[in-house]
Amino acid sequence: LAKKRNHEIFAISIKDIEKALKPKQEVDPATILPTEYHEYLDVFSRKQADMLPTRRPYDHKITLEEGKQPGFGPLYGMTQDELKVLQKYLTEHLAKGFIRASSSPAASPVLFVRKPGGGLRFCVDYRALNAISVKNRYPIPLIRETLDRLCQAKVYTKLDIIAAFNRLRIAKGDEWKTAFRTRYGLYEYLVMPFGLANAPSSFQHYINDVLREHLDVFCTAYIDDIPIYSNSLEEHRHHVRLVLRALRTAGLQIDIEKCTFHATEVLYLGQVITTKGIRMDPKKVETVQEWKTPKNVKDVRAFIGFAGFYRRFIHRFSTIVDPLVRLTKKDTPFSWNMACTQAFEELKTAFTSAPILKHFDPEAQIVVETDASNYVSAGVLSQYDSQGVLWPVAYFSKRHSPAECNYEIYDKELLAIIRAFEQWRPELEGAALPIQTLTDHKNLQYSTTTKQLSHRQAHDLRIYQLKTKTKDTRIAHRRYYGLVSSKNWPC
Repeated sequence: LAKKRNHEIFAISIKDIEKALKPKQEVDPATILPTEYHEYLDVFSRKQADMLPTRRPYDHKITLEEGKQPGFGPLYGMTQDELKVLQKYLTEHLAKGFIRASSSPAASPVLFVRKPGGGLRFCVDYRALNAISVKNRYPIPLIRETLDRLCQAKVYTKLDIIAAFNRLRIAKGDEWKTAFRTRYGLYEYLVMPFGLANAPSSFQHYINDVLREHLDVFCTAYIDDIPIYSNSLEEHRHHVRLVLRALRTAGLQIDIEKCTFHATEVLYLGQVITTKGIRMDPKKVETVQEWKTPKNVKDVRAFIGFAGFYRRFIHRFSTIVDPLVRLTKKDTPFSWNMACTQAFEELKTAFTSAPILKHFDPEAQIVVETDASNYVSAGVLSQYDSQGVLWPVAYFSKRHSPAECNYEIYDKELLAIIRAFEQWRPELEGAALPIQTLTDHKNLQYSTTTKQLSHRQAHDLRIYQLKTKTKDTRIAHRRYYGLVSSKNWPC
């Protein structure tokens, strides 16, 4: 990636160009789709997905901040091969009716980025437009909650909507705001393109309403990914049909090549969901293993952001990553030292040794074990399996604030417990059995009976009691050394 005139120029390989220009081989859905769903073959039709959608109440509105108008962006240079890909994109989308010639006073620049599997993705740089757009706060589901819905199932199907954003229209009168500038003219979208700030919220709103009566019963939706989960194959077939029927009614089509049917494990939101537990996506583990040593703050932030997505799998994540986080602080000179190298390599190793996380079972015994160092609170949520073996459900760690770093060790240990209960509140509040809270700080086990507490300790203990909401919760002492270690767990 090189910088030129403050614009990012992406190095595109010949193979990416060739793949982008190569006609897409159409796959007959009937050769992949299980026969019991052939009555819904039209839901897997690319021909229908290439048709301009009808107007709906969910059409995407672009509301600008008062007094603001979108600007006129630069025209980025392209190679001859990239221009061929651009011509192909414009020709195809004009034919579909997804774009049209424009006379808009606004214009955003365009560029190409590499797709993860090779090839090129046409992108409009809507950063300037997004900066002055009033934000739609319709919520995107929490990934952890979404994954928890699948945990007790025995069979899975995953559906992926074809060009999901393009299945919604731009609200009438707002098309001019999407205008983009190319060597071959000025164009604007009639369908919702990728890159608009509110596009994910608009589509999430739509798909939630489409699947409203089925959500969290036997399916969920995270934008364009729809997993269906059931306890038996017989009921699963019925559930899949209900979802396909709803998608047909909504005019949404599914990409058969990205679907999984009747599986005992499924890759969803970067994690592999199985009947036994959750593990990291092997491809993401491979990506971390091949990650080059960061050369600047931007590289460090990219690595921390990528790795942080999987922090629930990694014991003492905040402790490991601390030297890297320090590099990203304002006014800190970039100086990659031995501590940074050690943290970088240790985090990469943690990805390869991360455990399979047990699915949370609200009926099973819950064990919360916590610890605190000078700078970090850490914990692990665990449960026993049917054989009496304790397995991790999730790891947690968080850096202390500057003020918290000055706490006495007793206060830090109590803070770690409070943070653990905050982190796992949805799981802990519904516990069927008394929660076992374990700490290596012996004095904490007497905290609920001692009368010699400081004001902060009394306050924190009250918070702990409010968060547990039960007299069956007890703090017990467990002897071990260092922050909570996966070695303590027989898994």
